[in-house]
Amino acid sequence: MDNLTFGKDDLFSIKIETDSHFASVSIFCDSDEIGNNDEYTLLNTFLALLEDKINNYEYSLADKIVNFDKDAIFSYVVDGYRNSESWKDSQYFSSVWITLDLTPCFDGEVFILISTNEYDRVIWRKFNSETNRETFLPAGYVLKQLNLLLNHYSN
Repeated sequence: MDNLTFGKDDLFSIKIETDSHFASVSIFCDSDEIGNNDEYTLLNTFLALLEDKINNYEYSLADKIVNFDKDAIFSYVVDGYRNSESWKDSQYFSSVWITLDLTPCFDGEVFILISTNEYDRVIWRKFNSETNRETFLPAGYVLKQLNLLLNHYSN
């Protein structure tokens, strides 16, 4: 079984425990763990969904909401997704909601990435919590770590 970490827990990291077919995944943001590492998913499915999230990230949405406060961003993205009247609209909102439909490890967790040329802003809410948290990271840091994970498994 492989245990790998991409990034730094005190900033942002994604941890993955794998065997040949299954993975358990968790995210650390500002040293706060997001996800249930007792849940497992098919490794190839997780990698395909993560790659899709990265490839379809909506920088235009990030630019539109970057100056909102964290609670307004959370509401705009989550409520916008839930109230979408078309598939296209739901995809627009879900593009920055990284954990949405990614793996059962993140069911009920919200991890929103606002990536700009100046910084990465992450807003998250853990399952069964009412508190939105946020941190600011170097520009491109989160997507870089996610791409490192994908590149590791592309061999």
